Amino acid sequence: MTYYWIRQLHIATVVFSIAFFALRYYWMLIRSQREKQRWVRMLSVVNDTTLLGAGISLALISRQYPLVAPWLSAKLVGLLAYILLGTLALKRAKTRPVRILTGLLALGSAGYIVSVALTRTPTPWISLSF
Repeated sequence: MTYYWIRQLHIATVVFSIAFFALRYYWMLIRSQREKQRWVRMLSVVNDTTLLGAGISLALISRQYPLVAPWLSAKLVGLLAYILLGTLALKRAKTRPVRILTGLLALGSAGYIVSVALTRTPTPWISLSF
């Protein structure tokens, strides 16, 4: 029963994380000052910390670990790409075209992570096409 609730928390924080990133990305595109407000960054950090804690808890409870379960390794690599690209898109990239590109790539990597989670394979495009 605990696994179920932690999984639901993980799914909810994933949905929120992607949706909130998309909103922040939109704010960056329209040059809104909202994206730079402290509460926006804090909410993102709190959610992402909860997401990470739930993910680690699920791995421990299910005894499936990255580097042992290939699909979890793929999710971890996708997560690192999402973090790097998202950071570039929202604050680190110097030019607007690079921010736009890295934001789109970050959203693509989020899609990859979700599809890996749904198919439990590092190559979800094969599983989804048949």
